Amino acid sequence: MPLVELPNGQSAIIKSRGDISERIARNVSRAFMNAASSAMKLNELGFDETKPETWGVFAQLSDADKDNLDGYQAILIESMVQSWTLGDLPTQETALDLPKATFDALALACSEEFNKSDEFGPDGAIDPKAPIAN
Repeated sequence: MPLVELPNGQSAIIKSRGDISERIARNVSRAFMNAASSAMKLNELGFDETKPETWGVFAQLSDADKDNLDGYQAILIESMVQSWTLGDLPTQETALDLPKATFDALALACSEEFNKSDEFGPDGAIDPKAPIAN
């Protein structure tokens, strides 16, 4: 299980891609798809993060769409953290109370681990790009 060094000398151990359950994978994937769907709606409304004049369209999103956009990383953190030096394991709510730098570092590490490609392709065959054991 990967060790994640966090700001202020803290650390977390996150679940390895191969150790997560199907339930966790489905939960995280569903949260991602919901966030992606909401992001598409935002883009269709004309949002462009590089153009502040378009940021007002965010107000046109439903509360559910805003929750989808905001919640993905918290769900990822809650699902992937195995242990850490910050006390009780995170929930979606307590993850949002983390300092921003800690939240961002943990969300990135969890996302990278969750999204690692599997050794096997969708058809069950060994991925030709997977490392070969000697």
